[in-house]
Amino acid sequence: MMNKAMLDGAVADNVKDTVSPHLTRLLIRAGLAAGLDQRRLAGVPGLAVLDEDGIRIPTVTCLRIWEVMSGATWQAGGSKRVMELWQPGALGVWDYLFSFSGDLGDALAACSRHFTAIADPADKLVLTAREDGVTVTYQGPYRDHEQYPLIAELVPHMLLQVASSGAGRRLAPARIRLPNSAPRLSQHHVELYNTSKIEYEAGDPSITFTEADVHAPLLRADPALAAIMDEHARLSTAAARPVLGWLDRFQAALQAAVADGPPNLDLVAHRLAMSARTLQRRLREEGTTWREELERLRQSRVDRLLRESSLSVESIAARVGFTDSRALRRAIHRWYGHGPAAIRASGPT
Repeated sequence: MMNKAMLDGAVADNVKDTVSPHLTRLLIRAGLAAGLDQRRLAGVPGLAVLDEDGIRIPTVTCLRIWEVMSGATWQAGGSKRVMELWQPGALGVWDYLFSFSGDLGDALAACSRHFTAIADPADKLVLTAREDGVTVTYQGPYRDHEQYPLIAELVPHMLLQVASSGAGRRLAPARIRLPNSAPRLSQHHVELYNTSKIEYEAGDPSITFTEADVHAPLLRADPALAAIMDEHARLSTAAARPVLGWLDRFQAALQAAVADGPPNLDLVAHRLAMSARTLQRRLREEGTTWREELERLRQSRVDRLLRESSLSVESIAARVGFTDSRALRRAIHRWYGHGPAAIRASGPT
């Protein structure tokens, strides 16, 4: 039987580089309500199945929607417009962690523990107890992304909205911290966060709930339902079905081809029901090439097998689709500037 630790590990593998579609749905609805030209959504992967239940879409799809939402659309309302469309359940089971927990402190702990129910596993909510309350800090891998200021603005507002819904009243945070520069019209943020205590250029975005709010019972507190929702959040994430983008499908087909021997462009194209020329064009559109993808896959597999197995160089060459061990040795010298023995001696990464 699979224990909890094993299941948690499986969940992490299952949802890597994916997000729940719930927030993406809200972003698109907000954009369209603000006048976004629907033609700008053409070609964004994963949108055809966005309304299906029990799926995960590629994280890059959500980031692409952030790009489409920027500019005039965001100026038309931004975070406020997105969360005006929210109601309990719009973010899936994650919302209900705020509905039935005993108090806001319990709810924040649960929503932090199960943030992957709506976000990429690389996204984290970190809770810190402070003298003036509990701070929830958002840590994500998107700091260099052009739309990061928009993401940083939305997360504290989203937390404030769902927490206020659970409390049955609009909460006033003790403090908001944002990495963003101070806006020309700061009143927008004062209204957005229901506080004037906003610090700018302050690192990771965070919201601090007051001590009184953290310990006040929530409106619909129900310990039994809270336990059920907590378990449901974990299991529903584990059972979610990732919906792959086109490049993901290509990489899966390439991996299968490599497992069968030296890979062939025509064979992979056939597996994807397209011509070799079309496959090469699609790869160019994704900003890559057949040679680059094959090289990247081979290097990753060779590195892992040299470090983590005792297979001979000849066996590794066969497993990774090289014609012989000499071809593999030449590739290793090209990648690292030295032979396979040095990689093997360095041990696992």
